[in-house]
Amino acid sequence: MPGRSFFRLTRALALFLGLGTVALVMSGALAASTVDPAFEPILTRLAADGLPEAKLRRLFSRAEMVFSPKAMADKLTALYMRKFGLRLVADIQTRLMALGWHPGPADGQLDRMTRWSIKAYQASEGLPPLGTATEALLAELDKSPHHAPADLVFPVFPTAEVHDVVLSAERMAEAREFYERNRAALARTRQTYGVPEEYLVALLAVETRVGRYLGDEVAVVNLASLVAGEDPARLAGSFTYEKPAPDRQAWLNKKALEKGEWAYGELRALLRYAEAQGIDALSIPGSIYGAIGICQFMPSNALKYAVDGNGDGKADLFDVEDALASLGNILRAMGWKQPMSEEAIRKVFYGYNHSQVYVNTIMDAARRLRDAPASGTTKP
Repeated sequence: MPGRSFFRLTRALALFLGLGTVALVMSGALAASTVDPAFEPILTRLAADGLPEAKLRRLFSRAEMVFSPKAMADKLTALYMRKFGLRLVADIQTRLMALGWHPGPADGQLDRMTRWSIKAYQASEGLPPLGTATEALLAELDKSPHHAPADLVFPVFPTAEVHDVVLSAERMAEAREFYERNRAALARTRQTYGVPEEYLVALLAVETRVGRYLGDEVAVVNLASLVAGEDPARLAGSFTYEKPAPDRQAWLNKKALEKGEWAYGELRALLRYAEAQGIDALSIPGSIYGAIGICQFMPSNALKYAVDGNGDGKADLFDVEDALASLGNILRAMGWKQPMSEEAIRKVFYGYNHSQVYVNTIMDAARRLRDAPASGTTKP
């Protein structure tokens, strides 16, 4: 199972292969101690909040600490689409409708039907069926305006949407193998915190493929970039196609500030968690929004709920036993108790991640694990 050391090794290899000797020199002792200008105000603010400035400056001067607008741009795009619809998506929907690939409407929402329509068109053109809305796709539709077959049948989607990929045979096999390999730790977590094994494994299957995928991002870089992304000038070009009206731009600016302030609290928590655990902050992989570990805790939750599950004196969210105990701890704090109705269980998982699709997927995965548990797994 990959951990932080694997993450560090692959990043170092990518740096070597992609940038060569010059990059290695620049990231080493010969490099000047410079901080990305976008991060300098953040460093000052963190120091004012009591974090050691000299240590912060060493961290923020390392080669990996480079601002990226992607995390904030992605978050704002999702929020903007939900509220107003995206012009890009609406234009793609309009093209697909004219060619018979989409039943409508052209509302700018990248919903299940729109994703299905995009994939159907892409497959017909021999393109990877990604289902994403991009300017390249719009250009392809203009270049290759091929009509859908006359007998194309649009699907009827079930009401309870799930992440189908998580429930695939391959992913469920991974979950069952994890269940088998860690049944003792799972049983201890159930006995201590009251959360049955199948729900623990189902959540980890959704979050990180039971620890097989911990994220491609560096958590501290992404959180710092989210904070720096408060400044609209740093997101120039992210909404060029949309051309938001002044009132909508003002709304985007307000949301950027809100998300940036939230990210600052998480960045500060991540640095404190890394210090407490004796971990190099730049060795911690995470999601695009800074969630870390096998159970994908936000750093503020790591400070509150991470516990030592294996007795080594640390609460390492990349260690299976610690991650399971920490997951049981937070779920109990969020209201898990026995006995529980399905409605109450769903409420707890919704508190963990505010998405009904997420909750539906966990419930379905847990049911499958309960119906066909790992071989050799028994309960008292």
